[in-house]
Amino acid sequence: MGRYCLLGTKTAAKLRTGLYFTHAWEQRTLGEMAEETYGGGTPSTLNKAYWNGNIPWIQSSDLVEHQLFGVSPRKYITESGVCSSAAKLVPENSIAIVTRVGVGKLATMPFAFATSQDFLSLSNLKCEIWFFAYSIYKKLQRDIDAVQGTSIKGITKNELLSKSICAPSDILEQTSIGNFLHLLDDAITLHKRKLDDLKDLKHGYLQQMFPQAGESVPLVRFAGFTEPWQKRTLGDVAEIVGGGTPDTANPAYWNGNIEWFSPTEIGTETYASISHKKISELGLKNSSAKMLTGGSTILFTSRAGIGDMAILTRPAATNQGFQSLEIRKTFDVYFIYSMGSKIKEYALKNASGSTFLEISGKNLGRMKLRIPTFKEQTAIGNFFRNLDDQITAQKQKLSQLKQLKFAYLQKMLI
Repeated sequence: MGRYCLLGTKTAAKLRTGLYFTHAWEQRTLGEMAEETYGGGTPSTLNKAYWNGNIPWIQSSDLVEHQLFGVSPRKYITESGVCSSAAKLVPENSIAIVTRVGVGKLATMPFAFATSQDFLSLSNLKCEIWFFAYSIYKKLQRDIDAVQGTSIKGITKNELLSKSICAPSDILEQTSIGNFLHLLDDAITLHKRKLDDLKDLKHGYLQQMFPQAGESVPLVRFAGFTEPWQKRTLGDVAEIVGGGTPDTANPAYWNGNIEWFSPTEIGTETYASISHKKISELGLKNSSAKMLTGGSTILFTSRAGIGDMAILTRPAATNQGFQSLEIRKTFDVYFIYSMGSKIKEYALKNASGSTFLEISGKNLGRMKLRIPTFKEQTAIGNFFRNLDDQITAQKQKLSQLKQLKFAYLQKMLI
């Protein structure tokens, strides 16, 4: 029997899932908890008789980081493929663990399978499988975090099997904890699917609600709009404003009250409000940085990651890595923001430079657009704003669930 965990009963009982357990937890190595282990291998890719069979053949790329369930095999091998290689047929309800590049990824497998040589699989577990999977996952993640900053290429079979986890002796407690954490993972999967569906929906509408090349109207329009979209340039739509950086050696130019953005701060959120760094009025006057209007400006990165965008919500300035769009009053800001993928595509095609690619404001202003009436712009802008709000809300829900899972992993497993 393994030794009792030092934290013992108190830790095991500190967080429950509807039942109160009092048995002590015991420390066991993975080698003790798995009766059988299986390596992996790759059948010859030159022999067609080894492939397209009925045995799932798992690669590390089939596993999703931090997702312990729901592996979808992309390749299958035959029985002769197993027999002719180092691959082994692993029984169902086993755990496959990546031991080379990508170490730390693992998955429970409800079906029989084989793997590439990047895996060690554990079967006939002396522990409830879901509890075991979460415990190994936490252990491996903790070990990886402990050596953060080094390049972890892999782990040997002996190193893996010598690692230990702490588990309750009561199988009912193992099952209760495993089921609870699995329910959280199911909720995360559901919300991720909803987020992916919303993103796909937005992508589809972007293709249909803006004219294709050579067309004057889109495929899909709101009722009541029939007029053809008019030709414009981006320079007609917006004043394009560059940025600048005050002298970093002069402290009087910095830590003022003016928001000052760099390109690394743009790209993940729809809106930009608070910058990492701020400049002073003196810094603004003594540089090529310009004040941009909040609410009517779209920040647009023009170098070192061309085409990231965000709507500025308050007056601010930027460094020279931007060609920001101050939208004129006869155009809807969110409508133009929703055209971001087209503007980015144009910028990438027309960027130049020997050290790094960059697009000038003058060149960006030449981009040709099709623009509807202001009323139709507003309708389209509001439609995509609503979709983006839903996507943002779904991202927040997903993030909250992931944080909740992380917190429970820390509290429910030793």
